[in-house]
Amino acid sequence: MGLSFGILAVSVAVAGAVMFVAMPRIGTPGPMTLFLRFAAVAGVTAAGSSAMYFIHGAGGGILTLVLGDVAMVLAPALLIVALSALEGRPARRTSIGILVLALAVAVVTATVPLPGSLAVKAVAVAATCGACAWVASHSRVEPFGPLRVIALTNAVFAVYSLSRAIVGVVVGWDSTLFRFVFSFAPATVLGAAAVLAIGAAVVRVRFGPRVAAEVAQCPAGAAVVVGDWDLASTAYGPDRMRGLVADLRSAARDLDPGAADVPRGTETAVPDAVSALGAHLQAAYGWEPEQTILLVDGATTAAVRTQPGRRATKRRGSARS
Repeated sequence: MGLSFGILAVSVAVAGAVMFVAMPRIGTPGPMTLFLRFAAVAGVTAAGSSAMYFIHGAGGGILTLVLGDVAMVLAPALLIVALSALEGRPARRTSIGILVLALAVAVVTATVPLPGSLAVKAVAVAATCGACAWVASHSRVEPFGPLRVIALTNAVFAVYSLSRAIVGVVVGWDSTLFRFVFSFAPATVLGAAAVLAIGAAVVRVRFGPRVAAEVAQCPAGAAVVVGDWDLASTAYGPDRMRGLVADLRSAARDLDPGAADVPRGTETAVPDAVSALGAHLQAAYGWEPEQTILLVDGATTAAVRTQPGRRATKRRGSARS
């Protein structure tokens, strides 16, 4: 009994330390910096889980299994926090949910014998990876390609983890299928491949092409973008500029659900879009006046080529039909 309480105490301390470090930093300036920090911690946590499992297999005891399971769940969970930070969104509720899930996994692993705890851990990992895949696939932060890689990788691992639990329960934990496809060795290989793919995607997010170099077609002609990009980047920094663009796009969707993303801003059918969005950003997103004056008509910049009237024509045609 004393050993079980000791294991739970260590698990609580580990999970609590991670969240104690994470939560005060969430929502602070520098979304790219926060993204890189949490993504790096997620990668280290994933590698640490494999190390704990290896030590457990070599006779390391129940403590290493608890730490391995907690780390395996925390890895994709911390990646969710990283993606939230990249978009400039507060993630305190998500962090609390992660802490609760990590503690639940620790309790189950410490009190439920194998293979029951393995099934619970596999389902928890599947749920966390699935949530991470959803967050990454719905992110509007550019460049989009690396985030799609993160989404796909987590989706694949979510399906694998869920299949692992189903095969173990239905076919048997000692079956040939489980041994050759879902045991420690193949799971570790797939996990290592996932870490490498996500790591490469994180690097591409950091060093990928910036939206300032892109040119896009804006069919509506009602584009609102962040102007004076170079000057504003010098004043606010690239991380804050990403946050301003994310806020602008979110505000546009508040006023016009059909708003579309364009480089540095949004395309919207809102009348007097620059003034309307500026007022909404000040009221709902806390923008200062010196930030709203950065908003300009996309037709006046080289970032967006507009074609006025096409979207309006489509809407009138749809109304007549």
